[in-house]
Amino acid sequence: MAHKPKYIPTATAAFLALSASGSLFAQTQSDTILPTVTVRDKAERADDTGYQGGTTRVGKLPQLPKDIPQALTIVPRQLMDDTNANTLKEALRNVSGLTFNAAEGGRVGDNMNLRGFYSFGDLYLDGIRDVAQIKRDTFNDQQIEVLRGSAAMLFGHGQAGGVINRSSKVPMMLETGSASATVGDAPYARLTADVNQPVGENTAIRAAAMTTRGAETTRDNVRVNRQGFAPSLRTGIGTDNEFQVSLYHVDVHDTPDYGIPFKNLRPVDVPQNRFYGTEKDFEDNNVNMLTGTYTHRFADSSELRTVLRSADYKRRLWTTIPGYNATTDSVTRRPNGRGADESTLTSQTDYTRKFELGGMKHEALAGVELLKEKSDRCNYDTTGLTLPSLALGVTPDNSASPYDGRACSLYAGGYSGMSYALYGQDVMEFLPGWKFLAGMRRDILRETITNAAGGVATTKGNLDYAESSYRTALSWQPDEYQHYYAGYSDSFNPTADLYQFTPTQAGFPAERSKTLEMGAKWEMFEGDLSLRTALYRATKTWERNTDVMTASLGSILSIKRHTDGLEFEAAGRINSRWEVFSGVAFMRALIDDHLNPAAIGMRPRNTPPWTFNLWSTYRLDGGWRIGGGVEAKGDRLAYGLATNTAGYRAIAPNIAPYYARLDGMVSYEQKAYTLRLNVLNLTDKYYYDSVYENGGFAVPGTRRTFQLTMEYKY
Repeated sequence: MAHKPKYIPTATAAFLALSASGSLFAQTQSDTILPTVTVRDKAERADDTGYQGGTTRVGKLPQLPKDIPQALTIVPRQLMDDTNANTLKEALRNVSGLTFNAAEGGRVGDNMNLRGFYSFGDLYLDGIRDVAQIKRDTFNDQQIEVLRGSAAMLFGHGQAGGVINRSSKVPMMLETGSASATVGDAPYARLTADVNQPVGENTAIRAAAMTTRGAETTRDNVRVNRQGFAPSLRTGIGTDNEFQVSLYHVDVHDTPDYGIPFKNLRPVDVPQNRFYGTEKDFEDNNVNMLTGTYTHRFADSSELRTVLRSADYKRRLWTTIPGYNATTDSVTRRPNGRGADESTLTSQTDYTRKFELGGMKHEALAGVELLKEKSDRCNYDTTGLTLPSLALGVTPDNSASPYDGRACSLYAGGYSGMSYALYGQDVMEFLPGWKFLAGMRRDILRETITNAAGGVATTKGNLDYAESSYRTALSWQPDEYQHYYAGYSDSFNPTADLYQFTPTQAGFPAERSKTLEMGAKWEMFEGDLSLRTALYRATKTWERNTDVMTASLGSILSIKRHTDGLEFEAAGRINSRWEVFSGVAFMRALIDDHLNPAAIGMRPRNTPPWTFNLWSTYRLDGGWRIGGGVEAKGDRLAYGLATNTAGYRAIAPNIAPYYARLDGMVSYEQKAYTLRLNVLNLTDKYYYDSVYENGGFAVPGTRRTFQLTMEYKY
């Protein structure tokens, strides 16, 4: 059965306590008043939900996914393990309606579109903003939660597509652990460990660690080198006062891959492994986070929860950007380097309470959030550095690089900001099974962005915003296995922290997004299989370009655009042997209004008309399990806007063609160990994994790859 409670009632202890009190009563007669016997159950069990998601706080309240009146996809730990999804990007291949961008607008690291809209400003770790341009590993993730649609009432300023939240592993009152080793033929090697240990009556510690070397794809000279460590301490487990402190540290030294350029509206026809970068290209990320969480549970079933986090990010990138020269029919290569030093301080406090008032049941939320952010950007001096152009049939010399160890020394601008938010929400059950949700949030933002003139910081503009956001929904849950809802939510985004600056001289308003959604959720086979569907319209106005340094009107991508969509998902267990995780999304996206009339009516960039994902496993006798799946996406457009003397005009869009990638798995599982073989891209399909939205290039996905994992557990 899925969705079982985290704390398991200890029937034996309760029976013994009652028996003891009855025996004492018989001995001391009726004139003796016995003290109250309180039995607390501190027994926890491993958070093993199979392919269904466990309890989530993505809606600010601890809830099961089936109770949230909004489309939600949860990628659980078991699915990440079965598919060997060791990065956030690989894990999100299991999410319908999601596509990947390649280095859009000067960004690096994780960069996704959801429902056709940017999501790089909507990345969170345990409900706290985590939007730095870094690559994220899944070694310390218990599950990944994708809440679809505008969500500013819950999370503050953001996009229209939705929120991607990683939920970390937490210490439990169980003595358990695992260690795994993976080798691949790319070549590839990875070691992980996850150890949980109780150290007192209500205290536990947990530590997860990872090191990864080699190649995650079959692209020539594209390598990864990552290390991570995440220790945590949790005390007061099962009591009225609980405290947790955790550290998250990751070092990344990967090779950035800008793929291959387009020719005649299609990617250049070269071998999949053709890499136009150099062996000295690098993408370095250093991340340190310290988080403290305090929870107080009151006697009236209310809860006060405060989270404090300090996060620091250091990023450096040196890469080679390919292009196509139609005159010479050759591939050009341009060195480019940049970096940033970023820091955030966050304080988030939520008060929740369940009560009855006016003949109705209420589940109320009130909260306050303070966020301080700072970012300074730098560029590498590439003056005079060149790489030779190459004829299409020529394999590049990847050992030749103009990089000579120079530093990121040219100041390129910065950002500092402080935001304050107050929010409240109430879920009212006004009739049996009928609930109405209403929430509001008020954000006040004070932000400054600086530019660089001759290497000297100069103020480009100040932002001073106060915006309100709303969330409402009507739900009908006739029983615990059905949920039907209709909802509305909105978002705004005026911020410079994402390099989406609002030029005051142009007088553009903040980005605004809104989502109208109707959906249904069903629990089949007594809750073992979760099904959901959603029909929605997401609309965005005054959408900004991702490059803050773009001048005047060039900073506007569209005045108005929308996506109409229909989604279906299934996750869970069909029977004791057969598990499935699948989703399909149909999207009809259009630009409704634009400063460039030629763009009106076009499909937005990197928004395919459909996506499909399926992963399924079947348990055989003798400890064997087999599995397989497909990830498929329709064609994606990549184009920019060019200028001439008449103003703006659209260029014909480049196209990354549709694809279907098949994966397979076979594992032998025993109580103490698991041996698993994963085969990525079984049919050796040549496909394009991500696209640069402005039309320059696309990045091929991996060819057929084998990965063997040995896991020991106790």
